[in-house]
Amino acid sequence: MLDQLTFIEQQLAQRKVKVELQRFMSLPTQNGQLYYTLFAYNELLFLTNAPALPIGTRIISDTNSLEIDSNQSSLEAIEEFSGLIEIFLPENPSRYPVIEFIQILT
Repeated sequence: MLDQLTFIEQQLAQRKVKVELQRFMSLPTQNGQLYYTLFAYNELLFLTNAPALPIGTRIISDTNSLEIDSNQSSLEAIEEFSGLIEIFLPENPSRYPVIEFIQILT
């Protein structure tokens, strides 16, 4: 199993990114709301629970895009997003998850 914090620290060290603050961030989704916006300027958000998201969820940022499909159930990779982040849940999702990130302020 991938140690998420170790992976993130290694990635940032390779890029020589100085971490000002590191913390966990949760975005609870709500019944009836399918679109969410996050502003992650001067920070990085690492998605840590892709397998928990409904199939068809799309996350699009200035630096990355991801669409959850049936293969994400075994995904261990951590997706990184920054800038303007838009999250689209599929129509009629089977559940409204909590989307979890590790937030790194640079």
